[in-house]
Amino acid sequence: MRAAIYCRISQDRAGAGLGVARQEEDCRVLCERKGWIVVEVYPDNDVSAYSGAPRPAWSRLLADVRDGNVDAIVGWHVDRLTRSPRELEDVIDLADKFGVELATVTGDVDLSTPTGRLVARMLGAAARHEAEHKAERQKRQRRQSAEAGKVAGGGHRPFGYEADRVTIIPDEAEIIRECVRRVLAMESLASIVRDLTERGITTTAGNSFKVTSLRQLLCRARISGRREHTPRSNWETTRPIIGDIVADAVWPGIINPEESDRVRAILTDPDRLTRQPGRVNSYLLTGLLICHCNARLVGRPRSGVPRYVCSNAPGYDSCGKTATNTKRTDDYIRDLVIVALDSPEFIALLRSQQALGSEASDAIKDDEQELEDLARDWAHKKITRREWMAVRVIIEQRLERNRAAEARESRRNVLRGFIGTLEEMYARWERMNVSQRRAVLNAALISVKVNPADPKKRWDPDRFVPEWIA
Repeated sequence: MRAAIYCRISQDRAGAGLGVARQEEDCRVLCERKGWIVVEVYPDNDVSAYSGAPRPAWSRLLADVRDGNVDAIVGWHVDRLTRSPRELEDVIDLADKFGVELATVTGDVDLSTPTGRLVARMLGAAARHEAEHKAERQKRQRRQSAEAGKVAGGGHRPFGYEADRVTIIPDEAEIIRECVRRVLAMESLASIVRDLTERGITTTAGNSFKVTSLRQLLCRARISGRREHTPRSNWETTRPIIGDIVADAVWPGIINPEESDRVRAILTDPDRLTRQPGRVNSYLLTGLLICHCNARLVGRPRSGVPRYVCSNAPGYDSCGKTATNTKRTDDYIRDLVIVALDSPEFIALLRSQQALGSEASDAIKDDEQELEDLARDWAHKKITRREWMAVRVIIEQRLERNRAAEARESRRNVLRGFIGTLEEMYARWERMNVSQRRAVLNAALISVKVNPADPKKRWDPDRFVPEWIA
């Protein structure tokens, strides 16, 4: 009888494979006692059978059974083979079709008889039941640990902290503070990532930073000394994973909570996440210029001269007849904005809108506290899960609206460090990169409409109609 040994362990933090080695040893003893020849061992180390994650060795084993290379499957227990009743039915079907036998160290299971199949199904159902209970216990344990502000383990150490996850590394902490300042100044993550890469700054895994990894780092409440808990439902979103802040942490923060809240609002702003980058590296006004036909102008040179044009690409409902010189347009819109920022009336309007932004911040804190209280009521069985879910949806929708409002206010905060005299603003403009300059324009302008040019004029500034934020 040609026997295949299957070994699996769900979690192997040390990566030593000792669990599967012990299973293999016991299974070999069983095969020797039965007089079976072990043709191959199929180990799936550190792979859960409950989560539904791919199990390469298990898939290979089933393929070998179908190919007629295996007569018997040997495992330590039925739950080592599978914790899914659906997968167990696949094994039973293989036994029916190919006559494969199943033996475990904890007792044989005869899949050739109805009683044996019943026993296998009962063992599988019991394994599934235990796996679900274990998942619930672990979920509650993680939540309880988060509410106590304790350190969460696993994976590489967090950037900015030593391996103990508590002690701050000064050099890395300063990089985080620098990135936070640049995000609050509305510099793009792509611009910051390029700079970090050029300076040779890497993640704790030794990889170059990417926009996604930097966004996730800066969105973590950990860097502000707070503990967050991420519900599993949040893992399925395409947005950055943002957890519920549930407690002050046992480790010190690198930035303060107010800075963290502002950064999280900016980086999770739906407008920012869905905005198409276009030629943002070299064309300052990409996304701001709107043709009179309502299409967005894009950067496209002609004979080596950069221009903004209304694209006439197939499939786009645009006129394709509007174009303007990039350098002269950039300078003109720059002058428009700087002169506006020198106006006391414009600044007064901006400040009145900032008051609305502060109201959104207060509402966010109230809603986050309400979510925390709601979760606590559910944990203590004061409300049902259905009641918890119904109220949670309403609060989260309100939170999303207020976070978007706070993000819009954060975009205007970039002006605080820019506004001064005309001479000071022009000097600061010259020191900025394209991403920082665009942040200043986006803080003052919603868009700029570009009308057809007067054919009698070589340069027609009257064709540009700005729509101001205030």
